[in-house]
Amino acid sequence: MRYAVKLAYIGSNYFGFQRQPSKITVEAVLLEAMRRAGLFSDPKEARYSSAGRTDRGVHALSQVVAFNSNAPLSLPRINAFLPMDVRCWAYAFVPDDFNPRRDAILRTYKYYVAWRGEDLDCMKEAASLLLGTHDFRNFCKPRKGESTIRTLNQVSVEAQGKLLCFTLSAKSFLWSMVRKIVSVLLMVGAGLKNVDFVSSLLNPDLNPREGIKPADPEGLILYDIEYPFRFKVCEKSRKLLIDYLNKKLHTTIALSSVYHALIEGITTNSRFS
Repeated sequence: MRYAVKLAYIGSNYFGFQRQPSKITVEAVLLEAMRRAGLFSDPKEARYSSAGRTDRGVHALSQVVAFNSNAPLSLPRINAFLPMDVRCWAYAFVPDDFNPRRDAILRTYKYYVAWRGEDLDCMKEAASLLLGTHDFRNFCKPRKGESTIRTLNQVSVEAQGKLLCFTLSAKSFLWSMVRKIVSVLLMVGAGLKNVDFVSSLLNPDLNPREGIKPADPEGLILYDIEYPFRFKVCEKSRKLLIDYLNKKLHTTIALSSVYHALIEGITTNSRFS
């Protein structure tokens, strides 16, 4: 039997998704959990594969892996051997030739960053220039022999309270492409570059000398990967994941308030001057 499993993770504590020698990665802890759960002992024999790789610090809601196993699938059993910041929460029975990378129809990333007054209209205008098929050589770290032509189905930016949310969708992305696009749009919003700069970067012969530094990875989420079938949600696993994320959220909100109080206090308290 071949399975596809959808997992979520907080990437802050990991050196990216893909296995690396002597480093803790999401994939490393996932494969160990699957081995301990009795699904397989050798990833190659199980024809294990993943939908893609996320960099160090990047998070995911819908990373997808696939593998063969003669054992019945139990997501709660896999999760019992996983750290709380990595959770399997949905699954599907798939054809024997299913490949989660090749068979993906659409990938969606979301990027969140504090809104520091950047011009939203300028960023939206710049984002619209990236829609469609272009050569994104200047928006990525090119890999040798890989085409840098991609088609973006969605590039949007919207304000959500004190945050900016960037949403990008495509069948596939290049290495660092999403974070470099976000970085460029933020430069336009801050007035450091004009909208025409975005158009110029779509010329693969430009190769700007200053380069484009990717936005920090901590704001990036692999939000969804679509396939020509639906996943079945494990309600127990989903509930435990939501409970864990709510606890993390409340802790983060409290810590944010602490930072605000420290800034306010050191700014306004005359005893420190």
